[in-house]
Amino acid sequence: MSFYVAGKGGGPSRIGLSGATKKRQPRLTTCMAPAPDARVIRGGYTLKGKGPLH
Repeated sequence: MSFYVAGKGGGPSRIGLSGATKKRQPRLTTCMAPAPDARVIRGGYTLKGKGPLH
């Protein structure tokens, strides 16, 4: 998953989702999410980080 959270007056926020990889292909790792391209059409969610990735 990837997110673009627009600031005030910055246009719509967006989210990017990736699917699973094909058989015999490398697994998804960090920094492999697609660019956020799907427009968020409803709000009311809070996005929180869980700390640094190791």
